[in-house]
Amino acid sequence: MKLIAYGEQLAYYGAILKRFFTLFRPVTYQNVPISKHLYYQCLGFINHRWGLAWSKKKVFLEKMHELDAGQLFSYFDEPYVCKSNPEGIFLMRSGFGDIASLFLPPERYYLLSPFQAEVDVIKRNRPDLSVHNIENFLRPNPGAVRDLEKKITGLLEEEKQDPIFGSPHFLQWVLGRLPDLVTRFDAVQRIIEKLNVGAVLTISSIHWFGSALNLIARANQIPSLTVQHGIIADSQLFCHLPVLATKKAVWGKGTKEWYLKFGTPETRVAVTGSPRFDMIFNREWSGQESLKKRLRIDPAYKIAVYATQPLGGARIREVVATTLNGLNRIEDLFVLIMLHPYERKELYQQLAAANERCRVFSFGEVSLYDALNAADLFVTSFSTAALEAMMFNVPVVTVEPFPLNFSYGKSGAVFAARTAEELAFLARRVLSEEEFRQEVLEKARPFLKKHCVTDGFSSRRLVREMENLSRCGGVY
Repeated sequence: MKLIAYGEQLAYYGAILKRFFTLFRPVTYQNVPISKHLYYQCLGFINHRWGLAWSKKKVFLEKMHELDAGQLFSYFDEPYVCKSNPEGIFLMRSGFGDIASLFLPPERYYLLSPFQAEVDVIKRNRPDLSVHNIENFLRPNPGAVRDLEKKITGLLEEEKQDPIFGSPHFLQWVLGRLPDLVTRFDAVQRIIEKLNVGAVLTISSIHWFGSALNLIARANQIPSLTVQHGIIADSQLFCHLPVLATKKAVWGKGTKEWYLKFGTPETRVAVTGSPRFDMIFNREWSGQESLKKRLRIDPAYKIAVYATQPLGGARIREVVATTLNGLNRIEDLFVLIMLHPYERKELYQQLAAANERCRVFSFGEVSLYDALNAADLFVTSFSTAALEAMMFNVPVVTVEPFPLNFSYGKSGAVFAARTAEELAFLARRVLSEEEFRQEVLEKARPFLKKHCVTDGFSSRRLVREMENLSRCGGVY
């Protein structure tokens, strides 16, 4: 199947990436093609600066129709050689500290964070863990930046006829990314040279931190594993491909099938489940009575948990207004608004000010799992927390007033509301009709089974996968 069957936007992105990777193949730093680190930012810049309509007409129309969806992996990724180092330590994103401490002695892992705030949170929650901030390893390297600037300027000088890659705007954009790229690559290289690293564990290939770790590990022939972060959908294809790591650890067989349909070798994908979901099954969480007492909620009220998700300003207002207007129509319902880690309270407090039966919580202020264990209803647009609600056997309804990056409603997992009226109707039925509540729960189960392993042993599988990678030296 041609990639354009998934939509012109994805075919456009695919054509951009193929051209970008091919053109910049000779430009490397620390033995890493810099295009592999900049590709996601490149898509955003070109799309914002030139857009699909103009670019399709002037540059990419023919190329957009040539790309085969089943060969995307071979276009953008490749196998690479790794060394076996079964005694090496695991260099891990700091959030994996809970997992590491369960299965490994402290000398076997090194926890690294992209910024101090994350270090502070982990130290507060787990003072027994030693966490390091990569910012302490960042050093300017103007000489290396100048060398790259010279090479890239010369390369793009030969592309003057290309209205995008030969434009001064694109050159300025690339050159502006180089100081950060150089300092980040140097920092990871410095850490790897300091440690005897057997494998690397990350949560993203598009965020600069995970990307730098995966790519510098690759250049040093060290295997790496990236864990799925969030629900995966076709519309976000290039958030998840190329893989960049030696292997991708996914939550369920449905996601593995998704990677395979775009040409990813089966050896590059492992179904481990999500380590964070293990806590649902391995800990005791607050019941409804104790949560109401702690939060001073009237015992007579039922509880709805509303998990937010970052969106553009106008869209946030539309989704929040629809959700709160719908839930506010149910008189005996108290709403807990649980914010995404990247969001702040102010906007939501402003939008919820008219509703006395509503409270806004920053990420971590109240445990999401305590809230879910006490909830009678869960509402979101497309947050991954919907999966967690399903694991707690809480009925899920989504609010989808416009097309979203991922639609639980279209997937068949939930009933979706487009308006406040529809949400109020569905919520009332969930809360008052036991037969309908059971129907909602049954609707979610096949989706959950396909997309998530829910046996409580994901952390163990993840560590075992890391041990296998370090022992075997990768998958090829």
